[in-house]
Amino acid sequence: MIVTVPDGSGRTINVQTDDPEYAATRAAEWGSDNPFVERGAELGEEDVSALGDVGRGIGAGLVNAAEGIATLPADFGITDDASRKDIEDFFDKYRPEVHTELGEAVKFITQFAAPGGAAAKVLGGASKLTKIAGFAAADIAATTPDVETLGDFFEAGPTQRIDTSDLFGAELSAARLANRLRVGTEGAAIVLGVPQIAKLGLMGIGGTAAALGKTDLVKAAAQAIKNPNTPFHDVGVKPDLGDPSFISGNIKRLSKKYLTFQGNMPDRFTAQYEALRVHQIAAQNNIARQAIEKIDNTMSFVNKNEGLFNNQDKSQILNTLNDFMFAEAKAVGPEAAGRETVQLNAKNKLKEIDQIIASNTPKSLFKNRKDLSLFDGATELRDQIKGMSTSVQEMLRDPILDPAMQKELIKTIGDNKTFYGMRLYRAIKDTNYKPTMEQQNRAVKELVDSSQGLSNEFKLDEASAKSILNKMLQSDFSNAKMAPKDITEVPTLTGVSQGMLKGRRLDNLPAVRDFLGEYTGAKDVMMRTRPELIRTRDIAEQEIGLRTKMVETVDVMSKQIAKNKYYNNLVDYNKKLGDLGEGKFLFDEIPPNAELGGYSRIGAEASNPFSEISESAKRRFGPLAGKYVLNEHKAAFESVGPTFDLSQGMIPLYSTFLGLKGVSQIAKTVYSPVTQVRNATTAGFFALANGNVGNASSLGNAFSTVFSNLNQRLTGPGKGNSTLAARKEYYNDLIDLGVVNTNAKVGEFESLLNDAVESTGYMPSIFRKGFKKAQGMQNNFAAKLYQASDDVWKTYSFEMELGRLQKAYAKNPNTAINVSDPRNFTDFGPVIRTSELSEDQLNLALKREAAEIVKDTVPNYARVPEAIKQLRQLPFGNFVAFPAEMIRTGGNIIGRAVKEIASESPEIRAIGMKRLVGMMSVNYAIPKTLMVAGTTLTGANEEQVQAFKRSMAADWDRNSTLIPIATDKDGNITDLYNFSYTNPYDYLKRPASAVYNAVENGITKEEELGRIAFNAGYDSLGEFFSPFMSESIVTEKTFDIARNKTSFGRNVWGENDSLGLKYAKGFAHFADGLAPGFVPADIVADVGSPINLNLRLRDLPRAVASVSGLDSRLSVNKQGYRVDPAQEFTEALTGAKSIKPRVDRVLYYRAIEAAKNVRDSAGIFNQVAKSRGSVDAEGLTQAYISSNEQRFKALRDLNMAIEDARTLGLSTKEIIKPLRDAKTPNLGMLMQGRFNAFFPSKETIRIALQGNEDKLTNAIDFEAIQKARSQFQASSFRPEAAAEALAAQQPAAQPPAQAQPAAPMPPAQAGTPPGPPQPGAPVPPAPPQSLFDRGVDALKQVELNKLLGID
Repeated sequence: MIVTVPDGSGRTINVQTDDPEYAATRAAEWGSDNPFVERGAELGEEDVSALGDVGRGIGAGLVNAAEGIATLPADFGITDDASRKDIEDFFDKYRPEVHTELGEAVKFITQFAAPGGAAAKVLGGASKLTKIAGFAAADIAATTPDVETLGDFFEAGPTQRIDTSDLFGAELSAARLANRLRVGTEGAAIVLGVPQIAKLGLMGIGGTAAALGKTDLVKAAAQAIKNPNTPFHDVGVKPDLGDPSFISGNIKRLSKKYLTFQGNMPDRFTAQYEALRVHQIAAQNNIARQAIEKIDNTMSFVNKNEGLFNNQDKSQILNTLNDFMFAEAKAVGPEAAGRETVQLNAKNKLKEIDQIIASNTPKSLFKNRKDLSLFDGATELRDQIKGMSTSVQEMLRDPILDPAMQKELIKTIGDNKTFYGMRLYRAIKDTNYKPTMEQQNRAVKELVDSSQGLSNEFKLDEASAKSILNKMLQSDFSNAKMAPKDITEVPTLTGVSQGMLKGRRLDNLPAVRDFLGEYTGAKDVMMRTRPELIRTRDIAEQEIGLRTKMVETVDVMSKQIAKNKYYNNLVDYNKKLGDLGEGKFLFDEIPPNAELGGYSRIGAEASNPFSEISESAKRRFGPLAGKYVLNEHKAAFESVGPTFDLSQGMIPLYSTFLGLKGVSQIAKTVYSPVTQVRNATTAGFFALANGNVGNASSLGNAFSTVFSNLNQRLTGPGKGNSTLAARKEYYNDLIDLGVVNTNAKVGEFESLLNDAVESTGYMPSIFRKGFKKAQGMQNNFAAKLYQASDDVWKTYSFEMELGRLQKAYAKNPNTAINVSDPRNFTDFGPVIRTSELSEDQLNLALKREAAEIVKDTVPNYARVPEAIKQLRQLPFGNFVAFPAEMIRTGGNIIGRAVKEIASESPEIRAIGMKRLVGMMSVNYAIPKTLMVAGTTLTGANEEQVQAFKRSMAADWDRNSTLIPIATDKDGNITDLYNFSYTNPYDYLKRPASAVYNAVENGITKEEELGRIAFNAGYDSLGEFFSPFMSESIVTEKTFDIARNKTSFGRNVWGENDSLGLKYAKGFAHFADGLAPGFVPADIVADVGSPINLNLRLRDLPRAVASVSGLDSRLSVNKQGYRVDPAQEFTEALTGAKSIKPRVDRVLYYRAIEAAKNVRDSAGIFNQVAKSRGSVDAEGLTQAYISSNEQRFKALRDLNMAIEDARTLGLSTKEIIKPLRDAKTPNLGMLMQGRFNAFFPSKETIRIALQGNEDKLTNAIDFEAIQKARSQFQASSFRPEAAAEALAAQQPAAQPPAQAQPAAPMPPAQAGTPPGPPQPGAPVPPAPPQSLFDRGVDALKQVELNKLLGID
């Protein structure tokens, strides 16, 4: 049954129910969520956003510029005033109206910046004088009558404009033209002077910092700080292996193991070598990614052009790619050919296909064809694999290997170099893979047939063949495992299997390989001994097979090569330590003075740490095999995985949770347009914090390098004379150095998805498929763009750090720095000196050092301690790696700056001083400057900002840096900009901000010192640990549904909701945590929908719909406020975030919260008084006091919110309305700042005194309770503030009356809420009670007398 309910606005809501009362309740709820708005309604003054005015200002500026150009003929007298009026009327229709000073400023800048920018582009190669003339001409053209000059502001000077109000005709035209010339002249002067002034200012700041850094006084101070007893001693320098406290102190050892980048490694340099191994793999994978991306782009064109290529063509193209990349000989049939011939034929076919594609590729908007080529992409990848094969050959020349095996391996790799590809199987890689019955039958038959020519020992029947296949599916055969360590195994390279299939080659068992699900791009599965088709693969299987084989071949080979290089680096580093007489960590024999049982051999069996090293271990560990190391380091060298891994089936379905956590993090970052923009803008602060500012060309080069790699085309302002190949090579060098591709947030959600996909625990197949899909989406444009935004600033930082070091060595050949890169230490020793290195060696060393500085001072996922990485698997915390990196890099910036300032080189000291100034700027100078600018320009004050943060701000804004950006005509703040969203270093400040705000607010509220200290400590720790301990997105949504209450105290569903509506609301709430930021609508519960679910547009789409005129009702958001379209567009494009103080609405909710707390405080006494057990009079009195203390605190906080509302501009009438709506208790006294004490009800007292067989009588000391009440009653919430207010009202001629000092109060215990003066303590005399108060007291006394039986 459906009940139709009108909502009073002409709308009707249909509710599926037969209960009219229930329908009315649900309809009211729907109406609240979907407020009615009359068509044609416009933004009110309170709805206008200052950030929205930025967008409107840009639009208005562009319209003004166009109007200025269009009216220029009229000012020259070419057209008449009527024509000019028509032009002005036309532009008035399209000019957005700005409402704030910020909007006016943006409009003015845009009006002249747009034409000026166009002039600069046209005059790009002209002289400076010509450019200035061009700017002046552009200003003259863009000027409109409303533009004011500096001369107008000061009412004097040559640029003061002519008043045109009384002019007509030719005089008016001449005056307007003269005014344009004045504006143009002033603009030319600004263009000429401002950049020079700014440059001098920056040079002044930088120069002052540099000059100060070069002084001996600063050097001496830094050297004192650098003392080993300071926390900066171990930052960014070569570790001390001989530190006895490190070995003996378990706490320090464990903290290093789990909370530092060094982990279980012997020292920092060995850990850095391990990280370099990962970077080298990433560099190779990036080269492969670029080649595969070229193939993918071309195949995408093939798939979209069905008129050119049908499905048979597509299948044949994939087959041709496979023949070219991984050619196999065709031994039988009419197409029999060797591998070389197969590859050559495929090469020719690919070129023919490329020609067809090129002739049918349309030109882009930039008149150039897209770079599409299957042959080029395949050749690049094939050349890369061939080069890595050569590296593997060189790697195998290690003398530790058996000579005969060494020779065989080298020859095998040489023979396969041009054709090699990893042989991989779905049966092992995909836990959901199941071969078909046809595949099984063919494989069984093939095994039985292939064994017929062998001895009886190896002959197979059907049962034994099935047993072998079953074991293969369980990963019980060597070829299937294909771990990176097995790449140099002969069976891996030749396809010979051991054990069960000994004597047979998988090359000759195609049906078995097909049964296992071989990854390949080949179209047909053919018999090897006769021209018989086994089956034909479909296109999807070919695509997955070819891509997997390409990716895995490069990944596995690059891992093996990088690992071997890493082992050789460790051996060389260890030798260097020995040459310098420092502590080694690798030994051929156990050191003479070693502790018994403290060492074991790398590669030895776990059960026997001194056993002989097997040939397999020698190939796996190369030069490290057999070396003795401390037991605590052995696991690190043998790459033993983490012991803490919740994804591996320890908790049922936990891996599903990890996948959902990863998906939610991707949705809120990569797929959120606002977060994309914010990621690009905030990353600039990392460069600024290190003092890296002022070089636009380096930023342009960085942009060109990163985005050329992103879109495979030479891009960006810094491309200069470079080539795409050069940019790609430079980017790969940066990956190899570990500078880029290390975003902390990206690294975390990638790890979460990998944990989920690789989990061995139970997971519903639909989730596993979804998580695999999400893994693939990590390489799409949105994910790469998110990474690229981070990489641009890291590349810029690298170029700036390198440039500073190069300048330092060029200015002073005696400059010397302690190395922080392990390769520099191994190659050149602990100090870099010009006299000891060639020019090429110096450039190489400085590149490495610059990269190391960036990795030490800019967030880098490769530097996150393993224990912090593992925290990602907990149900708490979102992006825990990022705040951990902010802590590490923040400390490193200061530590490195101090060390640089302590250097003997004046140039290095100057670098250190700039770094220190940069860090001070982002943490103090910039926020403070913005606050001063905001308050000065808007007329607001910091007291208003503090009042908003104290009582009106959301929890996440309370300790943020809020800048006023707009005020109303009375000076009340109407808009605040949250700078904390822009400054990533805000996290480091938040604990200190929490302390400051807690102290400031505590003093304002006149809380006890003990309580202030407790709040300060609690809030500070809360801010610090919040990223690590707060519920993750998925956890929070899950817990909200389980407890039917959000973290903000709202119910997820109503208790009277139908079961279907409850499910709908729970589903919508959970979906909100997984919905990507780009999705235009939210899933919401809707009683009017047949399925109780509907879609509700988000604010940006609402803004678009509103501007489009589709429906004015869409201009109201879910909170009932009108959406400012310009604000939504501006926030989406800039990532900035503004806050509008909705003081009346917040005050309403604060009052509801206070009313609840007041009720809860009464329950403290009532629960004790009504208890069945005996409670003595003293306990009941103490419960009464505690009850009033809690009541006092709740009402004092509300009273503080009332005073803050007054500070923020609300009148008494505007304050009372929301308080009345919220049914605020004791409103009259509350508004006066006085406390109305709690007194128990008649019923409570009766129950307390009652005694029977079920309950004992509870004694009540009425005299003590009355005494306590008299001390509470009418006490001021803030006595000092009340005294100051009273003193301010005294006549000026009379000296202000001194307020009685508040009675001393004992310090509050930790966790004890504040309250008024305690019973028994001296109390300042209360003001005379009103008649109303005395009447209430008299009535209560009468009721008490009745209970006591007194006449």
